[in-house]
Amino acid sequence: MTQQLSTITQKYQLSVVSGGKPILPGINNPTNSEKNISILTHDQTNMIVPFNNQIRIYSLETRQCIKTLKYSNNVMLSTIFDNKSLTQKINIVAIMLGDITTTNIEERQHEKLITVFTNLGQVIVLNYKGKLTDTPKLYQLDLNQDLNENVMKVFTNDSEFKLLTCLSSKSSSYNYKLSSMKFNDKKIDLTTEKELPNVILSTWSKDGNVITALYKDPSDSNRKHILIQSIFNNSYHNDFLLESVLHVSQNQKNNSNANSRFVSTMTIDNSVTQLALGFASGVISIINLNDMQTRLLKWHIDSVLSLCFTDDGSYLLSGGWEKVLLFWQLSTNTQQFLPRLNGIVMDIKTMGKFYSLALQMAENETSSDYELLVLNSTDLTSKLSITGPLPIFTSMIRDTTHPTSVLKPNTQINISKKKQKRKLLKSKKQDFTTIIEINPQTKQLYIPHLSLLQTFDFFKNEQISLQYLTDGMNNSMGKVREELNIRDPQIQNLKVTNDGNWLISYEVEFPPEDLLSSKDISHVLKFWSRDSSESTQWVLKTKVLNPHGRSVPITNIKVAPTTVDGGIGCLTTDNNGGMKYWAFNSMEKNWCLKKLLIANFTNYSNSVSLGWSRDGSLIFHGFDDKLQIIDFDKFKKVELDNNSTQDNNDTETMRAEFTLDSEIQAVKVIGDKNLIIATKTSLNVIDLLLGKIINSFDLYPYVDGIYKKGHLDRLISYDDKNEKIAIVINEQIQRDNGENTLDYKSHILLFNSDLSERLDYFTHDEYISWISWNYDTDFIFLDTQSRFGIVGTTVTTEMSDEPLNRDELIDGVINGTTDTNNIENNKDIDSENITASYLDKLREISRKKNNIDINGKSLQGPDDDESMEVEEEIISGNRKNGKGINMNSFTNMFENIQNVPMETLFDNVMKTLS
Repeated sequence: MTQQLSTITQKYQLSVVSGGKPILPGINNPTNSEKNISILTHDQTNMIVPFNNQIRIYSLETRQCIKTLKYSNNVMLSTIFDNKSLTQKINIVAIMLGDITTTNIEERQHEKLITVFTNLGQVIVLNYKGKLTDTPKLYQLDLNQDLNENVMKVFTNDSEFKLLTCLSSKSSSYNYKLSSMKFNDKKIDLTTEKELPNVILSTWSKDGNVITALYKDPSDSNRKHILIQSIFNNSYHNDFLLESVLHVSQNQKNNSNANSRFVSTMTIDNSVTQLALGFASGVISIINLNDMQTRLLKWHIDSVLSLCFTDDGSYLLSGGWEKVLLFWQLSTNTQQFLPRLNGIVMDIKTMGKFYSLALQMAENETSSDYELLVLNSTDLTSKLSITGPLPIFTSMIRDTTHPTSVLKPNTQINISKKKQKRKLLKSKKQDFTTIIEINPQTKQLYIPHLSLLQTFDFFKNEQISLQYLTDGMNNSMGKVREELNIRDPQIQNLKVTNDGNWLISYEVEFPPEDLLSSKDISHVLKFWSRDSSESTQWVLKTKVLNPHGRSVPITNIKVAPTTVDGGIGCLTTDNNGGMKYWAFNSMEKNWCLKKLLIANFTNYSNSVSLGWSRDGSLIFHGFDDKLQIIDFDKFKKVELDNNSTQDNNDTETMRAEFTLDSEIQAVKVIGDKNLIIATKTSLNVIDLLLGKIINSFDLYPYVDGIYKKGHLDRLISYDDKNEKIAIVINEQIQRDNGENTLDYKSHILLFNSDLSERLDYFTHDEYISWISWNYDTDFIFLDTQSRFGIVGTTVTTEMSDEPLNRDELIDGVINGTTDTNNIENNKDIDSENITASYLDKLREISRKKNNIDINGKSLQGPDDDESMEVEEEIISGNRKNGKGINMNSFTNMFENIQNVPMETLFDNVMKTLS
């Protein structure tokens, strides 16, 4: 009765509450040198930053977010930015202070209003200091949709407004169009003034008065020209050949290297006297526009990705793959450096007394992760650091963009968008899962990012710290030339103890390439502690090299429950069935190996799962398709008495072992008696007291071949307090003709402890990569857009939840029911034996099964066979009358099929069917 009441009163809701990542709109247009569009407010104290799911305002004084404008909180904004039916994704491409759509000077300079332009022509006026309950002003620009005309930039000189748009072209270049904007009460009129065809690269001065374009001229044999002209008048116009300003060393006749002539970025100063060109070879060319003289600046070893002049034109700032910000004093040719940045420098902007940098974590090839860094221009101290969650996905997700590198021509970062799209559409293994751990005490999230560990505050929605956990070149110095081929160690798994004071990490170290030892990968297990409860940095306490032997990987890590060594311990397993128990030794003040179970399988498998009972007496070890029950005290497989008599000293034993239908992907202990086992084809519930599988659901259509071994565990979580389980099923959206698309939706199902009752069901509009219980009442999940959401009882719904029975895909999973007699029996057994250990329960049930009491005497009665029968059985579908038959029904019958006569095999089949 208590369980039914809790189910009724605890109504679950789904809400997307935090997360998201800052966007660089210019990344999507390779001809645009300006990537970052973040701006300062009127008083220069706050910064307005667009994210993929919201607009955030940060204070430069407190370094914190002071205002959030979530798209999901407003019907108009959610309709615009969350529209999945469009073939092109909508992004903010320009932000302007005030309401520029009005002719009223006071409203145009209003300190609380901003005007936002999207790439598809929506113009939105928002009150960024108010609430989103009021409907914002919305205009739609009349763009040429047939030619995919997109907004790039808005220019103003306080009295006029110009709109720069680009139109698609068959080649890699774009056609630009510059139009004037006139604002009326109901619409915005556009008048085309200039057209710039075949643009390869563009930039403009900071004051917005001059535009520069590198283009191909069809009338001049498609030779490359540079055009510089005024935007608001015809006061300046200059057009010259790119070849005419190339240095002798860059001339095609003297240099066969095409990278020395490939312009990767450029910038022009406000006085229109200096033009800087950055080349893929790493060379920077400074052109004096008065006399067309050039000089070269050499330091970068890879493509120059960003350039910017200071306001007075005395310094040039440059950045690239080296993760270093360079200051070139143009009068003396001296250099200053700001090294060891977190990412490659994609964009540099001067903002009064600040420098704004846009960094990309280019080592992550699965996603485009950015950090916005604001520096004080006088002492280069950091004023603000903005980033979102930095997960590493198993596979590259859609909309992932990386800059071109001439030193990494064969890597994933140089894959074209078309090739990436074809790969995602054809690939069967759509695995975009990730690893995240929650600190049970502080509720902070630990996100492994290659060699780094990001500590993320879910409630404040901000990064707390970014710390290197591995010994690599990136955390000590930058890489140059051949060093780029050296792979830094990568974090493969991460766990936190129940007290929140110990961190356990497993990493893989890669040797240099092209050596005899290139395949000798090292496996490292590390144990970290915190100096204090408020510390965000971890201190290495113990390091174990190759803990399971040379070149033997760690396939899983399980933290000990609080009943075992106070919870300061863990299990590690390998791919051959070996298992080790590590715990902190207070005498040695170090982590030590305490127990060992040698490898006991003849085959190798990376499908290894672990479960641990609450009292710590039993370990559930899933290896390939076998599930073994391990006695933790003896640290060996549990043996249950079978056919023991007083007259016979020989004792025949039955090992506590189950054979499932396919590889085990996850093992979860729910409450005191239920064990949830997910395989590649089914989801099974084992009642540990009955010693058999009491329920089974078919998962084959939804997970087979999609996830890598063991990764389904990241999409199944359980609430240990309320004994609820959450399961995620991701679905690739198809067109009406059955073709796959790059879009996904996901389904979250909530069940009770034995999966006999579905508590709730939600649909999310994106692929979910991870879900976990937050050690309270809710489940937290992360999707491929780096957005965090909650499924729980303590949040309000910000997204529309679909009806329970809307999707037929889920019906195939949730149609299974359990025998009501089994459920009632389980309740009785649970109430009588709640204080006993799992091992004692299993041994007692084993004696009852074989009709033997504790002294070995027979207890069999005439009617005990059917009532006390304990055998491995998987039930699927309706089992009200008769026995359900599915793919699992004959699993145990084929375990020992050798030398079995056909008649015996036929009899066994008939027994199963009868």
